[in-house]
Amino acid sequence: MRSVSILTPTNVEFDNITVNGSFQLENTEIKVGLVEEADLKLSDSTDADNRVLVKKRAFSCNYRDKSLIFKYNKEIGDAAKMGNYMFSYIGSEFVGEIIDVGKNVEDFQIGDRVIPNISYPYDNKYEYYKPGLPSNHASRQIDDFYPSKLIKIPDEISDEAAAILPIAGFTSYSMVRKVVTPKAKVLVTAAKSNTSLAAISALQNYDVEVYAMTSSLKYSDILKNMGVKEILQVDLKLNSFLDDPNFNKIMKEIGPFDAVIDPFFDVYLPRITELMNFGAKYVTCGFYDQYSPFVKEPFTYRGDNFTRLFTNVMAKNISIIGNCIGLREDGLKAINDYKEGKFHIIIDKVFSEGQEVDFFDLTYNFKDRLGKVVYKYND
Repeated sequence: MRSVSILTPTNVEFDNITVNGSFQLENTEIKVGLVEEADLKLSDSTDADNRVLVKKRAFSCNYRDKSLIFKYNKEIGDAAKMGNYMFSYIGSEFVGEIIDVGKNVEDFQIGDRVIPNISYPYDNKYEYYKPGLPSNHASRQIDDFYPSKLIKIPDEISDEAAAILPIAGFTSYSMVRKVVTPKAKVLVTAAKSNTSLAAISALQNYDVEVYAMTSSLKYSDILKNMGVKEILQVDLKLNSFLDDPNFNKIMKEIGPFDAVIDPFFDVYLPRITELMNFGAKYVTCGFYDQYSPFVKEPFTYRGDNFTRLFTNVMAKNISIIGNCIGLREDGLKAINDYKEGKFHIIIDKVFSEGQEVDFFDLTYNFKDRLGKVVYKYND
């Protein structure tokens, strides 16, 4: 098996490692390439009778993987200083084909295409279930899993789409379920982010008005075609979005929002409650400042302080809801809606063997990118 990996920053050559170059992540150079190893066999696994072997067909990286890249790069760099050569797989999502099954496995068979079951905090179908992502090493070309951590996908979903569907599908459908009511005015912040794009698509199946917030209007036409009623451009350097006269004028015409879906609470929540209606619901699934400990530029907080923020929350009876991924039912609904053409995920570009540097570079270094980036194995 040949697996996309982060490589130790050394010039030493190894027969089983192909170095394809490096990319800059913030202020750090990350070396990447392919590592060739003997194919993993199911008999090599612990509890092989109850596990399945999956060969990855494609994978993708998410925002959360950025901090993991810094972490793994430091770990293998430290190992190199001790005279050891190490590498690290990376990635949160994948699509693969089952190539072997344990004798006690009944739900899957060889040839099934699967994605990870990332249900959180539980999955009612299984008595014993470890919640969340099954691996932070999705790029490992062959891996073994318990069947409880996999979901079979229909033929109508391509490998490219399946490789980015788990987090987008589970998360967006969970957030929509928690805050959306009929006829609501729903604001989706950070409209170009992958989670927000998925949420905007999922919202088209509801009787609601959808508004998008973004710092750039470059993709306004695409967002409008996705069903967004109006796009609100904001200056992220302001402590209050309403300090912008044009934005203030638009908000007076639109009126307050009944629900807010926000992937970055540390960016938007301190400035968003003043735009919300009485009894409104706000849900968030993540935060922006995940990697500042690894770089020289610290994150700058803007907006209301804690006391002012929650005074406004209490005065308006606003519900603040946390969301980590979603339930199995959310993921299955996303899969079914995608199959029926009622849910879409935007793919920016697909890369393959020899294009590892470009894959990571586009994933993390191009702010104008719209949609996910996929790496597809040749075989």
